[in-house]
Amino acid sequence: MRRFVVPIIVVPMLLLALAAPALAAPPLKESGTSMYFSSYSSVCTEGRSSTCTDTSLDVFSTSPDTIVVCVSTYTYSTRTYRTISQESGCTDEISSDALTFTGDFTVSLADTSVTVSEVRCGPRRCTESGTRTITVSASDSAVGEIFSSSGRGTFSDGTCTYRYSFSDQSAELAGTMTIDDVTMDQSGWGSLSQYSVTTRC
Repeated sequence: MRRFVVPIIVVPMLLLALAAPALAAPPLKESGTSMYFSSYSSVCTEGRSSTCTDTSLDVFSTSPDTIVVCVSTYTYSTRTYRTISQESGCTDEISSDALTFTGDFTVSLADTSVTVSEVRCGPRRCTESGTRTITVSASDSAVGEIFSSSGRGTFSDGTCTYRYSFSDQSAELAGTMTIDDVTMDQSGWGSLSQYSVTTRC
């Protein structure tokens, strides 16, 4: 049987030839918008069973076109500080059209259905009591100054080089949150970022 021997110097040349298409690939450029909105409300009732219910709403981008909406509530006795009930849940990814930022930093969340898990608490223990679907919306405006920042930079992971730039606006917010037709005052924070990333490998 005849044996074929490839000179050692040829091996690197073969590897370079195979890698050439990847090395010559054009840079990949991605750009988009990232949004974040967080708000908080606390509503208390007085009487024989005085309670407070704290509600948190968080909305954030998962891609330029999608967001996730999360809601949590916590109800407790103001006399004993014992937990009475808790609820929490998040949507799957939904269209980012549900959350809007205007030029003057007015932020609106359209009616959004969120399935939350319920926990009810007695004197000794808390138990899960199933799930329910709520409808949440919000409308807020900037309170005070709108903060702006921007930047750019470059970094490498040893294989690819990334060039990025961003511009960001953020502000303290105040407005209202509505859950199942019950409207409450709220305060929070919002940010809107434009970004661009160019990858060259």
